[in-house]
Amino acid sequence: MPAPGCSISHASHISSQAMRSSGASGAGQCGRPALIPQARTSTRAAFISQSRPRTRRYLQTRAGMETESGDGAPMQPGRGDPSASSTSLLQQPLLWAAVPVVAPLLAWGCGGGDGNGRGAGGGGGGGGGGGLPHEIFAVAEDQDEGEEIGDEADADSDDESEDESEDESEDEEEEEEEARPSAKPAAADGTFTCGELEAQGLPVGEGIPTQADLFAGLHCQPGFVCSRKELAQDIKALYASGLFERVNARVVPLKKNKFKVVFDFAEKFYPPMRNFEVEGARVLPRKVLADLKKKLAALPNETPFTMRTMALIKTSIEGWYQSRGYGLCYISHFSGMGTGSITAHVIEGRANKINVVWMNDEGQPEKTPGKVDAKFILKHCPVERGRLYNLADGRKTLQNVFALDLFDNVQILPRQNERNPGQVEVDVMVKEKPMQTADVEAEWGLAADEKNRPTLVSLVPGGTITYENRNLGGRAATVAASINTKSFLAPSDDISYRLMYQKPFIWGLSDENRTKLQATVFNARKLCGVFTPGPDGEEVPPVWVDRAGARVQLTQQFTRGSRGSLGLVAQEVGTRDETGAPCARGGRVSPMGAVVADGPPTTLGAAGRDRLAYAQAALVRDTTYLRDGATLGARDVLTVDQGLGIGTGFPFFNRATAACTRFLGLTRPWPRARLGPASLVLHGRAGAALGDLPAYDAFLLGGPYSVRGYNVGELAACRRFAEAAAELRLPVLGRTLYAFAEAGSDLGSSKEVRGNPSAYFRRAGRGSSLGGGVKLGALRVEGVRDNNAGRWHVLLHYGERF
Repeated sequence: MPAPGCSISHASHISSQAMRSSGASGAGQCGRPALIPQARTSTRAAFISQSRPRTRRYLQTRAGMETESGDGAPMQPGRGDPSASSTSLLQQPLLWAAVPVVAPLLAWGCGGGDGNGRGAGGGGGGGGGGGLPHEIFAVAEDQDEGEEIGDEADADSDDESEDESEDESEDEEEEEEEARPSAKPAAADGTFTCGELEAQGLPVGEGIPTQADLFAGLHCQPGFVCSRKELAQDIKALYASGLFERVNARVVPLKKNKFKVVFDFAEKFYPPMRNFEVEGARVLPRKVLADLKKKLAALPNETPFTMRTMALIKTSIEGWYQSRGYGLCYISHFSGMGTGSITAHVIEGRANKINVVWMNDEGQPEKTPGKVDAKFILKHCPVERGRLYNLADGRKTLQNVFALDLFDNVQILPRQNERNPGQVEVDVMVKEKPMQTADVEAEWGLAADEKNRPTLVSLVPGGTITYENRNLGGRAATVAASINTKSFLAPSDDISYRLMYQKPFIWGLSDENRTKLQATVFNARKLCGVFTPGPDGEEVPPVWVDRAGARVQLTQQFTRGSRGSLGLVAQEVGTRDETGAPCARGGRVSPMGAVVADGPPTTLGAAGRDRLAYAQAALVRDTTYLRDGATLGARDVLTVDQGLGIGTGFPFFNRATAACTRFLGLTRPWPRARLGPASLVLHGRAGAALGDLPAYDAFLLGGPYSVRGYNVGELAACRRFAEAAAELRLPVLGRTLYAFAEAGSDLGSSKEVRGNPSAYFRRAGRGSSLGGGVKLGALRVEGVRDNNAGRWHVLLHYGERF
């Protein structure tokens, strides 16, 4: 008895004459694969399931159908012809005696032909229907592969096998039942649970579709319930690719009532290629096409045109597009395989429409427009109509729109037009934030008492009150205000505030440079790093710098990665000690505990307070990007402060800083491990100051953003400096490990600062460090060696170093 099983096959034959001689009949039209012009196709589908009394209740059906495409041949009596089938039955008188017994069985499991080519069981298939194959399915009962069934001759042999199996004894069947695996057959409705997919006979090579590529779009997937209809559709889809001469499918049982679907592929061979052309590739360089033709000409003579040849062409052409980010440019199909004059048809996806789609809280599109003007959003989209859609443009659009800080969620959805795949419609999907927000944060301070126990400094809390309107006037103008104090009941004792107004596109939406106006009124306090202790760690009274003033700034976006700004600052600067009293000089604590204010002057004026005005300018070139979580690219920053001679002592000065950072990729990403590439960061920074520069604006060496391993300003407070750093980053187990080395020098300029704070606090003027760390989200945990003192430190920092 043959092993019961299932084979579903699609086979194509270039010669229609060979099909006519095979005895196939019917006039149904089958769809031709896109890659096989004017090819005749023959489709067969068969189903068999063994029926055993008492032990198994298998559905016993058999259906056979053949269709011939585009032939128009008249129907001939034979298999699949209802007239021939009925005539043969009428000529068998003995069968009439079995009608009372067979009729109920036929009514239950064997429907006759319906005229559409969907015959089932003993009734025979209809002859001239729509040419669709029977919806089929079967289960192999043994662990071995099921028997393949592809034509009527196999079906006849199966009839004989079934007759022999019915003569077997019941005892033998029960013994075989005990020896069979535990997997049960599929349900009577033809559904089964797919446990595994397997491909056999699939060629392997660069550019050739892999098993994962072919199976990604199938209905039958591991872990899901499949039906006979879905399996038939999957086979038709695989065959319709035009890559295979034949596609068969077998279903074999696994453990735990699951089944494995095995697809058998036979590679298709076309006549040797005589000529090759490309259509639709408007931006593909001629050199790429010429190099491809050289590769094809180097193939041995009379080499059939196969899947490997297609892969070579697709790898060369699509590889050029993919390497430049044109993800919607590809080869849609080949033509002329039957004649040897091959043409590769290329589709280049160009942006045709760019739409803004508003989403609700559930992420579904809304018909009602949002509060932000759609034209304002589209101004931040580098995707341009008529240009090839580039993945980098999509990422930049995502970054630009999200950077507006007006939306909780931003998505970019490029869609090819169904009628014209060369046209791409880009949907910018946004979910707006609440336009107005207000927050109150309360804070209580703790301090150690006489017994070193934490106690409240005051029962009255301090905190921060903030208000923000992100869409003033509907043009994304922003107004924000914040107030911070240590005591809500006595805010005048220690209060800082910030009021900011920002207006984008002040010259209108037609402004190509996107000029933005930002005006800020501020009052802030910060600990000054110039008047802090040196490496010996002696006790030094802190000096706080209060700044109150206003800033007006214009910012322009020159290109995608470069921008510039120009502003004017007017401020009043005061230095205070920890009690809030004015502090005109730095000092130190004597051995007796008294504060000695004999240090360098803190301000230009003698009273510890300065007033000055100066201009600010900045140029930024930032081409960094993220690749699998790793930052790559380059960043250059130049800032200049120019004193205008207005204020205390009529200060006229110039202060310039330049920084250059390179993020170099060393390896390729590991997508399977979800790890980014290893990278090397090279950083250099230098600065110089001339004129009447106040001490509190001197350059500081040392700190988490200068030379790591030292406190802020521990190395020097100077007028000129140079820094260099290198950092190696390695992705390991989803984290980023890094090692670094840094060095900095004041270039001998510390003595030029008013009062020479570096000499007063015994600072070295230069230093270096090395160490390593790990990134835990935004937190950096580092172990650093201070090379000046030869000591190791463990430090925690938030944010990026570069």
